[in-house]
Amino acid sequence: MNAFVSYSRRDNPLGRLAEIEELLSQIGTVYIDDLHHPTNIDRHLAVIAALDAADTFIAVASPRYPQTPWTRYEVKEAARRGLPLLLLTETDSVRRARYDELLPSCRPATP
Repeated sequence: MNAFVSYSRRDNPLGRLAEIEELLSQIGTVYIDDLHHPTNIDRHLAVIAALDAADTFIAVASPRYPQTPWTRYEVKEAARRGLPLLLLTETDSVRRARYDELLPSCRPATP
């Protein structure tokens, strides 16, 4: 599994992101922007490339998650691409979720 991990930076400092990476590495390869961003590539292009390579989208639940422009963009892109959605809860459990749980106006792509 190649997973794109979407999170709010304000709620997840680098130490927390490292913990998330360790936890999720058990299920496959994960891309966490602040840990894996290639320095010679524009951040937006790196996110697009990582979403292109992903077969799963994992959202890290946190208070500010639905409020940030980047996470809203990532959610909408993942839904448009029809990526399966997993939610990493604040208690570190992982569960399947629906895109409209993250953003009420967001619907996944239809096959």
